[in-house]
Amino acid sequence: MALLYLDIVLVLIVAGPALASGAPALGFTIGGATWILARIASMLVERRIADVGDLRRRLAVSVVFSMARVWVFAIAIIVAGVGASRADGLTAALVIFGAFSVRFACAAIMHVTQKRSTNS
Repeated sequence: MALLYLDIVLVLIVAGPALASGAPALGFTIGGATWILARIASMLVERRIADVGDLRRRLAVSVVFSMARVWVFAIAIIVAGVGASRADGLTAALVIFGAFSVRFACAAIMHVTQKRSTNS
């Protein structure tokens, strides 16, 4: 259960040292805020998807949301890069990529441990 929100916690914890070491504040803020808002939306959508009985509809909603989330991340990175500076865009991209990597690893670990606990 602790792995469920590790990506969000790390984004918040890393903000201090990253900004203190000179990372662009606007880029970090845009990347971190976009990631956290997307994760909150993800949790809400996953709950709604779980209530959908039809498998095809569940899959369709899941795919549409996943694609929309990718577009939101891309737009956030572009806005940071064009609206402020290239360094802000790069920072936003790195924050999103780092948080995604942590989330992906945590999801994989949770999947494996759930499978093991159900097989035992």
